Amino acid sequence: MSMNTLKRTAQIFLLACCCLTMLVVARSGHKPAPTVDDAAKVTVSNVKFEPRTLTVKAGTTVTWENKEGSHTVTSDTGAFESETLSAGQSFSHKFDKAGRYPYYCTFHGSKGGHDMAGVIVVTK
Repeated sequence: MSMNTLKRTAQIFLLACCCLTMLVVARSGHKPAPTVDDAAKVTVSNVKFEPRTLTVKAGTTVTWENKEGSHTVTSDTGAFESETLSAGQSFSHKFDKAGRYPYYCTFHGSKGGHDMAGVIVVTK
């Protein structure tokens, strides 16, 4: 083999290695950060709110989806209150300010977190 052939082979090999390295880095490197959904859900079923405590960022709209029976979503402080929700109905409320927002079902719970109750924790 001549010296020019060896140089050319080495150049092609190095170019192939560089391309392979760039491909591996591009495919396995940086993954985009997950997007933050501005909506959150609470399921109402089996005479409970699930999750019982939900933490969201300020500006998030929380939706309670009633799966069975008749229930309400009533704030301990009067900040929000749904009408009676039948199975298949939902209620939504947007939380703009940081804080703790305890709530309950007027049929199966009471203020203070007793029985059918939950809390929305809003962070900045």
